[in-house]
Amino acid sequence: MKKLLLLGLVAGVCAVALSLRSSEKSRIRDEWTAMGTVAGLTFRGDAPDREAARGLVQACYERLESLLSAWDADSELSRLSREGGTNWIGRVSAEVKECYRAAMLLAERSGGAFNPQIGARMRELGFSGGRSFADFDLGAIAKGFAVDAAWQDVTRRFGEPDLLIDLGGNLRVVGGKWRTGVRNPFGQGYAATIVLTNGEAVATSGNYERFVVQNGVRRSHIIDGRTGEPVTGMAGVTVVAPTATLADGLSTTLFVLGPEAGERFLAKWHRDVLALWIPDTPESPTVCATRAMAARLKDVEYPLRLVADGKVEK
Repeated sequence: MKKLLLLGLVAGVCAVALSLRSSEKSRIRDEWTAMGTVAGLTFRGDAPDREAARGLVQACYERLESLLSAWDADSELSRLSREGGTNWIGRVSAEVKECYRAAMLLAERSGGAFNPQIGARMRELGFSGGRSFADFDLGAIAKGFAVDAAWQDVTRRFGEPDLLIDLGGNLRVVGGKWRTGVRNPFGQGYAATIVLTNGEAVATSGNYERFVVQNGVRRSHIIDGRTGEPVTGMAGVTVVAPTATLADGLSTTLFVLGPEAGERFLAKWHRDVLALWIPDTPESPTVCATRAMAARLKDVEYPLRLVADGKVEK
């Protein structure tokens, strides 16, 4: 009999490794729980009314959770999963059609490396904790989509104040520049830092916060959608993209593909995206980054290796 132990943070948290590192102006951060993880707004300088901004974002997250959660038996996604069928786009609410479209497009382009139709396999492996109700699982992209929706609500209402929107480590900047740190998967502190500009989003997927132990072997919660098996060999992937939806979905996709296939994927489909990979080699850590990402990185803790033309430079 296999021995299975589920470890990690609050269920549904993507392994995200980004923390605010900015002290140019005084900051105030509001936190609460949303979509099974920690949500946050960090205000800096002449920010809008905190309570109004938080209320706006909180309402956005609650609304989308009721539509997209695979952990809520009463959500729209769970209900449609029980009803069966394949025409998801035609049956979902207008507000979330783009989330489904983005997930399906990413699955198609990645050859199934990103696979939203993997809920049953997640339950089988023990990652759902017995609480997932849907076979179609948008957990690898829904939080980024929610951040984008919140970003749109905030900018429509307040313009471009100086604040940072956060949902489980999926970040998007509203106004100004913000320095973030890429978590060190092998120790304390950061593996590198990067400055984000207005509108940019960042997400990280990693093997260190949510995993199962089977027969003494730690297995990542990130599943290769082509094989149905947990990914090995990668500790973390960080993506900077024009939207949080894309950053969230690509951080999982590139974790599955690895640096060489991942860089080729970006070169074909997403030339405006920056990415770095940290292989799961704690005895000899390295940071592998696309050229655009390498040009933006500061304070890199480990040897930096460029990924270009589908190869990791020696």
